[in-house]
Amino acid sequence: MRSPEAERTDESFDKSIAGWIDFERRPLLKTLGAGVALSLSSGLATARDDDDSGTEETDTTGSDAAGIDPQYGLAVPDVEELPETLDPDHEVRLHTVEPDDPENPDRPPFFHFDPIGIHVSGGDVVQFTPESPDHTVTAYHPAQGFQQRVPDGVPPFSSPVLNLGSAWLYEFTEPGVYDVYCGPHHVLGMSMRIVVGDLAEEDVPEYEDTFEGSDEPPLLAPFSKAFLEHELNATTEGNEDCEWAWLTPQEILDAPTLDPMTIRDRGTVPFEDVLAEIDRFADELPDHDEADETAPTVQVRDHAEYGEILVDADEMTLYMFDQDTQGAPETACDGDCADAWPPLTADTAVAGDDVTAELDTFERATGEMQVIANGWPLYGFAQDDAPGDARGQGSNDIWWVLGPDGTPIRSDASD
Repeated sequence: MRSPEAERTDESFDKSIAGWIDFERRPLLKTLGAGVALSLSSGLATARDDDDSGTEETDTTGSDAAGIDPQYGLAVPDVEELPETLDPDHEVRLHTVEPDDPENPDRPPFFHFDPIGIHVSGGDVVQFTPESPDHTVTAYHPAQGFQQRVPDGVPPFSSPVLNLGSAWLYEFTEPGVYDVYCGPHHVLGMSMRIVVGDLAEEDVPEYEDTFEGSDEPPLLAPFSKAFLEHELNATTEGNEDCEWAWLTPQEILDAPTLDPMTIRDRGTVPFEDVLAEIDRFADELPDHDEADETAPTVQVRDHAEYGEILVDADEMTLYMFDQDTQGAPETACDGDCADAWPPLTADTAVAGDDVTAELDTFERATGEMQVIANGWPLYGFAQDDAPGDARGQGSNDIWWVLGPDGTPIRSDASD
């Protein structure tokens, strides 16, 4: 892993980055207030063949299987045209959320990845799907003008700008910690972390908690609130004493729930968990609490082949595992198994209409509460892409969908 950059002192804030960034400095408050999502990194976030960062590029150990380039990934303008031979192992969605805060109607939106932290196995393919337009997935890398926050040998990968209906896929082959950001919205705190492989504590890179830039060469760290406020106030005298109103990448990546070991143990970390840990936004989460208390955790959906089956809150098919013991508060599926068959987790299990199975929860080794129906722990299947998919049915003759009463339906479409 690359060592963190040389420590940057507070005095270094006295010099604006405008002296060496390739574009003219503008009054940021005026620009952002006009609704333009300006990234301070936009003049730097282009991989350069003549990179002068002092970091020698090496070939990635990854493959170009299924047409996924180790630097440019695979962009699909229409996600519906994703090749059937390419089944992503995980999906991350790119969001813009307007906070529902009547007492603070001018609260800026949250630009974020969700989940904002994921643990994947080496060689897994992750699909990044935009829920709002104009996002990228870009590695922190010296060729982009930033600290190296990806494993050694990994190239400065980036997606193109993604619009609604598209998707971008990337194969994570090198074990380690990957910090990435959205180019257009990086200045607004849109960053996330991917942990690849079974990382041990001693393998966590030093950059995991290093947020100081360097002067030789001039590489930026993920932006901090102090840094952005300095740049904001340095643009014009009229901006004096302005405070940064948006999230910052440092706040995101420094959140305790994005500690690499926590991500490894939990598997996924949702955006709302990170936001709750940032003091100045802890009380400004989107107001979904009341709805969540009554929204069904488990529902019933009519399936074309299997009749009425149990599904989750998003109507994705649920499964039981024959190697589990009915009625036992434990699971036989963890580690890589849980990556392929993610457990249905919730603090409280709420039954939807027509669910007759008794629901309960138990605590997994990760600390998450997994939902049980009729004594069977419930799981999703990572290869199911949309409601109605049931690709896991009958897998290895041990994974089965369940009826409304929680009874396994041990048949497949060929029967």
